[in-house]
Amino acid sequence: MDIRFFLCVFLVVLTVECTTFSGAPGTVKAACPYDQAWSVTVASMDEFTLAEVNKNKGVIETEWMGFTSKRKAGLFSRDANQERARFFVNLTPDGQAVRISVQQAREFFSPMGARSQATGWKRIPPITEEERRLTQRIANQLKDKGCTIVS
Repeated sequence: MDIRFFLCVFLVVLTVECTTFSGAPGTVKAACPYDQAWSVTVASMDEFTLAEVNKNKGVIETEWMGFTSKRKAGLFSRDANQERARFFVNLTPDGQAVRISVQQAREFFSPMGARSQATGWKRIPPITEEERRLTQRIANQLKDKGCTIVS
């Protein structure tokens, strides 16, 4: 076999592994009725302002939450940069269970410079720890209400 073949296979596997772990939303699968999973999931999101709650589509979306970015702005390292985030939660029936996935959208804005102001908000990678935290919170409340978490 050719070394190029092994190199290609290695790169494909590496690419798939990176995208699987870096961009995958938090997911929990619960063995309980859809109505119960839905009500527990909505109740788990009481700390957020909800923009959309559609039980028929299985979609819950939060409003944007804004905060000061940890990235400093300009020559004098000012706290002028802003970030915002929101969550998308999807519930999908999966046989006798319900699959609940959590994904965060995150954006960054810097008021420094004409170019930054002209382009507006820029998409940045989500903080996967925040996705996992919300997923774990939902899973814990599902367990407390009698649902079995399926792996």
